[in-house]
Amino acid sequence: MLNHDDRDEHSDIAYKSLIGSPAIDFAARSTLGEVRLSALAGRWILLFCHPADFTPVCTSEFVALAREQDKFAEMDVQLLGLSVDSVYSHMGWIEWIETEFDLTVKFPVIEDVSMDIARAYGMIDAHSDTTSTVRACMFIDPAQKVQALIHYPMHIGRSVDELLRVQRALIDTYQTKKVAPANWKPGDAFMQSAADAVSGGTKGWLQRVMQPVKKS
Repeated sequence: MLNHDDRDEHSDIAYKSLIGSPAIDFAARSTLGEVRLSALAGRWILLFCHPADFTPVCTSEFVALAREQDKFAEMDVQLLGLSVDSVYSHMGWIEWIETEFDLTVKFPVIEDVSMDIARAYGMIDAHSDTTSTVRACMFIDPAQKVQALIHYPMHIGRSVDELLRVQRALIDTYQTKKVAPANWKPGDAFMQSAADAVSGGTKGWLQRVMQPVKKS
């Protein structure tokens, strides 16, 4: 619970989860030309913000993502990188990564010099002057709604395996009554939702919901 001082200090901050909300459309320059979010409707999108180009942790993340980008492509997921840096900085950084690590970064990296996109998606604090406070990931469904988000602090790099796990679970449970239990990983069985289990009667519903259902 916030004390009175905390409430006063943060009274102008809206605490609202974006999960289930329509994705905010935008058009912006990127390393692969202009990107308009609404033009990608019908596909899953993973929009992720990084603090800055040419930094060690961010570079390690982009190398890891580039090495696994084909796995996202196999799920028809569009990767979209974003930071406050200019598109020219992005291009120089990507070129350096591709040369040094002998790989190709196939996904666009968006320029957000004004930080309008990052702010709109709650990727950074509304009063921040830089994107250096957080590494945010937004999972957007084919109907352009935010289905999940993950935030990391500046000093902790993302787990690409976890991003792949969450993305696979979201795709496999999209518009179904399946749910993914703790430590679920691709290939594991799903479980019934609580609502689905209760529909069979309230007696023993928890036992039923704890019984995994096989992936169809």
